Amino acid sequence: MIITASTAEIFEDCQKKRYAEFLKELGTDISFESDLWCCENKRRYPYEEKTRLTLYFSNIPESYKELVKYFAILRILNGVTVRAVKTDISGLGVFCSFMEGSSKRIEEADSHLALGFRAYLDGRGYSLTSRSRTWGTVGILFSTMVGFGGIGNRNPFHKNPYPSHVKREYKLVPEHVVSQLDTVFMKEDIHLEIRLMYWILRLIPSRINEVLSMRLDCFKAYMEDYVLFIPTWKQNGGHKEPVLRSIHIRKEGMGEFLINLLSEQQVKSQKMQEELKESERGALFTYRRQLSICDGSRVNTECYGVLQLWAAAYHLKEICKKYGLRDDQGKEYLLSSHQLRHNGITDRLAEGFTIEQVAEMTGHHGEAMIWDSYAHLGQRQEQMLEKQRQVIKEPAAAPYIFGGRIMHMEKELEERLLKNLRAHKVRGGICSDISGCKGDMWNCLECSSFIPDKDQIGYYREQIKDWEEKSRRFAAFPVMKQNAIRNAGLFQKIIDRMESEGNQDGRQTP
Repeated sequence: MIITASTAEIFEDCQKKRYAEFLKELGTDISFESDLWCCENKRRYPYEEKTRLTLYFSNIPESYKELVKYFAILRILNGVTVRAVKTDISGLGVFCSFMEGSSKRIEEADSHLALGFRAYLDGRGYSLTSRSRTWGTVGILFSTMVGFGGIGNRNPFHKNPYPSHVKREYKLVPEHVVSQLDTVFMKEDIHLEIRLMYWILRLIPSRINEVLSMRLDCFKAYMEDYVLFIPTWKQNGGHKEPVLRSIHIRKEGMGEFLINLLSEQQVKSQKMQEELKESERGALFTYRRQLSICDGSRVNTECYGVLQLWAAAYHLKEICKKYGLRDDQGKEYLLSSHQLRHNGITDRLAEGFTIEQVAEMTGHHGEAMIWDSYAHLGQRQEQMLEKQRQVIKEPAAAPYIFGGRIMHMEKELEERLLKNLRAHKVRGGICSDISGCKGDMWNCLECSSFIPDKDQIGYYREQIKDWEEKSRRFAAFPVMKQNAIRNAGLFQKIIDRMESEGNQDGRQTP
């Protein structure tokens, strides 16, 4: 059942029954009367704890529980996550407590009530973010629950008096703090799973839940490199199965360091699998729980689990405290996992990585979100693009590497190849089977289904020369240099393949 914004405003008894029936789809043994709803069927990440999927209504006064419960159902029906609804309920608990002490009923809400609630929030020491979020939730409540218990179209909370969320510089970890963090997380006395989590977030811009959801078999050898697979649910169209991002890592320098950490954690986790719950088996970030002793030492328990978001956040902050990390004003610095994502994206944009390369790395499906949320340090989009052009020393109007190439295959051969429903024309040749294609031209160059056009051999030689030149220009950027060397090698393999596999008339055939 899908409830749109318009139908969600009707609250007749038959409609209430349908809403309550929806609870069966959220999890087993959920009843409308209960103050605890475990929405286990709404799990977004495979190892997410049930507590994060549970809605609690015990903080809502009895006279408002029915209202808040129906509101929670409608929010989930309209695509809001359980985690966000938990936050909604917390904010509404504050509002309902305020209403309990008010002389007005909720259906009589007006601007005077709104002013009173603002004074109530301001007088209780809530942060500006909390006040803004709570006010916004109350506004959504009034706009959604029109018709419930006499609530009318009037919404005195529609305009939020508190500043909305804005992009702030504190999301970016300062460089001198990053250098302190890097030194600290090299220390072997930090738990292996926490070190690995930090370095993945540090080196590969990712969301923390994506990293914590990685599987035991998340990386594999690939030619002279390794490929790391990181799941993402953010851009998978709402499906339960994640999209896997594939990150190529060369086993040298920090790449080798990361591969070694992954291997150690893989071995460690493999030994724990039999001790885990059935639902947790196969996870990379497994660990054995420890107890702290009064003298500061720790002892192992017989409890095993998968690293959770709350535990990861706790460890990052505790490590910052333990090693005395300070900002440039000497104040204690506490790190959050999402800051590392901001740093990773912003650093790569500033160093000259293209927006397409960053989007491929992070799992974004467009440029707007990256430019809007992750371009820090006052750098404008034009400045970052200019930096990229300076790195590769190309003019502003430089075409993409594969842009606009015209095929010269004989028309008859081309038509015969394209009669296959799985075939498709690509730049530089024809793909004879697109059924497993990821839409990446670099995959085409390595794919056995790619049929290159020998008439374009001059073009391929030009690309080899161009990428070899780029590898020299990228000397100060090791990762980009290796990428350029790899690209030149891919083109050379295409030429070798054409020269060794061509038929009598000099053209490649399927």
